[in-house]
Amino acid sequence: MLHALPFYIFIVVLAPILLGHQLGGGWTFLTPVGLFGVLGILDILIGRGETGSYSNAETPIHRLVPMLWLPIQVALIIWLLWSIARGHLTALEIAGMTVSIGAVSGAVGIVFAHELTHRIPGLERRIADVLMISVSYHHFCIEHVHGHHRTVGTREDPATARLDESFYRFFPRALWGGLASAWRLEGARMRRRKHSRYNIRNRVLMGLLAQAAMYIAAGFAFGWLAVPVLAGVGLAAVFQLEVINYLEHYGLERRPLDNGRLEPMAPHHSWDDDHRLSSWLLINLTHHADHHMRPGERYQRLGMVEGAGKLPVGYATVFLLVLIPPPWFRIMNPRVEALRAAHPV
Repeated sequence: MLHALPFYIFIVVLAPILLGHQLGGGWTFLTPVGLFGVLGILDILIGRGETGSYSNAETPIHRLVPMLWLPIQVALIIWLLWSIARGHLTALEIAGMTVSIGAVSGAVGIVFAHELTHRIPGLERRIADVLMISVSYHHFCIEHVHGHHRTVGTREDPATARLDESFYRFFPRALWGGLASAWRLEGARMRRRKHSRYNIRNRVLMGLLAQAAMYIAAGFAFGWLAVPVLAGVGLAAVFQLEVINYLEHYGLERRPLDNGRLEPMAPHHSWDDDHRLSSWLLINLTHHADHHMRPGERYQRLGMVEGAGKLPVGYATVFLLVLIPPPWFRIMNPRVEALRAAHPV
């Protein structure tokens, strides 16, 4: 049970938000500096180690970790919109707080929603829905589970980054490709159930309507400046999600077999990381190969898998590296080729 406690480290991300707000001005941008600067340094100092593979662990303490973030994220967004409506923030502070709250909504909120959307229908899935609606990206819940996990490592998957594809080319393809894929998936599900794709049971459609309702309600409650701010929070959060999507499978592909079929999903189709701090904060999303081999498994049971690709540094540092394509390609392309050579078809 004690090994569940480090996963509650997510609460520390509130400190730079509150401190930045208190200090004001440019200090409101403190959160992304902490997430991608300080966390990267701490990853090195704390080092690597096992944070999962607790095969018998199933306690309320584990299950509560991702669920507890929902009221925090909703409160942060409402607090930001209320502060803007009351005229408490300058334009610079609005920008800083938008980026900061978006940053934690992506680094924590979307990661936790990802964990919860893999659960069977029920409370956990509903929490995932609300978390993703709050950052204007609800279709992820459908596309990730029913699209990405089926097509990962192929040209069909908008969330698999191709070799020599920069993040800046990948990002728009992932944005629009993910929505289009989710819409096709739900359309096919509606046809199988003999419903129109515009039926109320279409989860993508209902998610889009819920997001529209959120924007309208925010505009009426907090003024129309709330609308672009809410969109900014979502954009900052989704930007982080897609950086993570990019680095998790960069350059790795499932190749055709002699019988014409694609090779099955294997550990060498994902990049793993075992830096303990990143793994605790991201509830073992870093053990990504195991997640793809066992997508229904809870985070505390995921571990490092033999044969998976291994990132050279922790997630926070890799995040920054992704944004500078030349060094990213120099470091990662040889690793991609080595991993392919080690696992011939």
